[in-house]
Amino acid sequence: MKRSWAFLAVTVALLAGPGAASALAGPADAASAATAVGAARADLADQGAQPDGGRHHPRPGRPLHVAIGDSLPAGQQSVPPAVDFPTTAALWKANGFVARFHAVLPRRLDCAPGRGRHGEDLDHRGRGCRGIALVNLSRTGIPGVAGGVTTETVLAPGDQLDQAVALLDARNHDRSRRNDVEVVTVSVGGNDLYGPAVAACVLATTPACLPTLETTFAGFVTRYDEILRTLREHAGPRTLILGMTYYNPLPFCDLGATDPERVRLLGDAILEGGTLGGATLPAGSNDRLREVAARHDVTVVDAFGLLGAGDFVGGSDCVHPDGDGHERLARAFAAALPR
Repeated sequence: MKRSWAFLAVTVALLAGPGAASALAGPADAASAATAVGAARADLADQGAQPDGGRHHPRPGRPLHVAIGDSLPAGQQSVPPAVDFPTTAALWKANGFVARFHAVLPRRLDCAPGRGRHGEDLDHRGRGCRGIALVNLSRTGIPGVAGGVTTETVLAPGDQLDQAVALLDARNHDRSRRNDVEVVTVSVGGNDLYGPAVAACVLATTPACLPTLETTFAGFVTRYDEILRTLREHAGPRTLILGMTYYNPLPFCDLGATDPERVRLLGDAILEGGTLGGATLPAGSNDRLREVAARHDVTVVDAFGLLGAGDFVGGSDCVHPDGDGHERLARAFAAALPR
């Protein structure tokens, strides 16, 4: 039977929990929903981005922050659902960790023309980055529909990497230093790993667990390396590129309901290396991510161990943080800015 948005909205609302509800009260009716999405779109317009995150017409002459990735940087579950999915997706994007992190850039990031790499020119420190606009190319998943954005999605012709490269080429290689892409945030790869790892290593620790992980890691590393290498080549050495390791959400959802300690240990080992079913995984997915990032001078924001009880939607959603979790991620990204 085809599920209506109303059914999905009720389901997501039940999963969202009090942490998300405290971030933004859900609209009680269509009128209040319209008011809420209008505010969200106004916020996005102030940041120089469109609520659809793309097809992108940032204001000319302003520096940019470009974000690429999956449903996590698209802000999924950062606030409760609204009257329909497009409205909800706009609210998620306007309240997720990328938008919250972006809000600190005007005062924390130095992008004065003529500064040194990553802002180390003392003559230009402290000027901030007023007017920096956000173009968030990431895409949310649709509740009730399997799959999500992966590294393969980002690399598809015309998709997020191509769109980011077009912005980099247009701005970082023209005559003006005032309109450069100053920051790129990359948060993708969780969907590459999640399905295979859960099937082979969490639901039951099978003999295929380690071979499945190694195959999955190898594909991720190849694609993630292409994404970061391409971004660095087109951005140039001055642009700050930030990636992110992954947290372990499994103890805080239905997968961990009966034995949270078991799934905590399994999830931690998949991410950081360790023992799985009596065998040893010497390096986890986060270790591989860090190695790739180091090759391309990408700053890694470490989210492993950052989120805990009260930071997740929970229930059948074994992936997404709630509003509190998105706030913790935003603060971690802010702490990674050059000082």
